[in-house]
Amino acid sequence: MAQAFFYLTSVLAILSLAAAVGALTLGDRAFNARLATLSGEAPADESGPKPKFALSPAFLKTLIKWGEKAGKGSLDTEKRADLRMRLVQAGFYSERAVEAFFGIRAMAALALAALALVAVLVMNVASLLWIAGLIMLGANIGLFLPNFVLSSRIKERSDAVYRGLPDAIDLMVVSLEAGATLSAALQRVEQEFRDLHPVLTEQIGIMLDEMQAGASRAEALVRFAQRTPSDEVRALTTSIVQSEAVGASLGDTLRIFADDMRKTRFMDAERKAAELPVKIAFPLVFCIFPCLCGVLFIPVVIRMMHSLFDR
Repeated sequence: MAQAFFYLTSVLAILSLAAAVGALTLGDRAFNARLATLSGEAPADESGPKPKFALSPAFLKTLIKWGEKAGKGSLDTEKRADLRMRLVQAGFYSERAVEAFFGIRAMAALALAALALVAVLVMNVASLLWIAGLIMLGANIGLFLPNFVLSSRIKERSDAVYRGLPDAIDLMVVSLEAGATLSAALQRVEQEFRDLHPVLTEQIGIMLDEMQAGASRAEALVRFAQRTPSDEVRALTTSIVQSEAVGASLGDTLRIFADDMRKTRFMDAERKAAELPVKIAFPLVFCIFPCLCGVLFIPVVIRMMHSLFDR
């Protein structure tokens, strides 16, 4: 019964999180339409294929309403700004993403608490302490699991930017040395790596749209660093801003930064290679070695027992 409760809880948690991601993603349509208008492209709803799955506006409205009630007292403080920035870093740009996130947490908590209650009734648990504990466990899982999913998505996007940044810098150096401006070099990167590094090109496209909307280059670079949770991006934007402030060659600055980044990546690879023997020791000692001992010594033990007891 305990295994059935665990499986049911896991399935409902996955379904709740899938609905959460879908709700936040579909809530960004207005933002994507504004970006398409600024860049001179047709909106995605008119030119691209429509999604096969779409949440109804009534459901989204209900979700946001739940979030406003569940986050009352937290939405008007500095925590709202921090959560808003984390949602932006995860790729959710909707203005009501914070309310939707609180609504998802409330819905997941209620759903998992209800599932825990059903599981308790199925298992015929008589202890009130166990009943209350299981219901609270389900509610807490639904309440805090979206935070872990959000952190995981932020880390995933940060790793994607980290992987694509060296290629983008190399192309920017080539473009700048060919006589292009920084904006033209960024446009070239956004066009060439749109399919290869979608997360990085998405952020570069937003930065270019901000420049076209009237923001200064320094402001757009600072916002780009805030939206991208990567230390390398922050260092890159700082180097570009300082290079323009002192009048240094931007191509030389980017080349030096690219060399330093390659050395850092090489050192990270060496560190991971050095950690491999330590990490492989646990599965080797506790998983492979007992099986190997069993395969080698069990036949010997069986033969010795036969030889001793057959006399």
